[in-house]
Amino acid sequence: MTALAPATCHYGAVRIVGSASLTIAATLIGLFGALMLGLAGLSLAGPGLSWGGPGVTVIEYADSDDTERAIGIGMGIIALVVWLVLLLSAVLVGLGGVHPKRERRATVWSIVGLSTVLVMGALIAVLATPPPLYH
Repeated sequence: MTALAPATCHYGAVRIVGSASLTIAATLIGLFGALMLGLAGLSLAGPGLSWGGPGVTVIEYADSDDTERAIGIGMGIIALVVWLVLLLSAVLVGLGGVHPKRERRATVWSIVGLSTVLVMGALIAVLATPPPLYH
């Protein structure tokens, strides 16, 4: 039993590193999803987010067709779903185990919160773009 004692001392650190790695991957995928929605021309035009009008508006550009927009929107939505799954996995990995200490909980929630702020900020910035006045 004493041979296992040194390995268990770093158990929390391994969980933090695993959680941070998942969070970094999730953040990159989430930012990619926001970028794809922006490139596809999807604009949320709801109150407080855009001045383009009510509802969800797909901005149409002259040099793109419906297939390109559909692929871009689909890739963006899939990337955001993957971001959510990876972020939840990061929380489960980081807070897993027997009685996580306060330091580990604070670290995990801090990095997950930072990822959420970055991706949601990028998503709001991209989706808040009003449609152009001309096509």
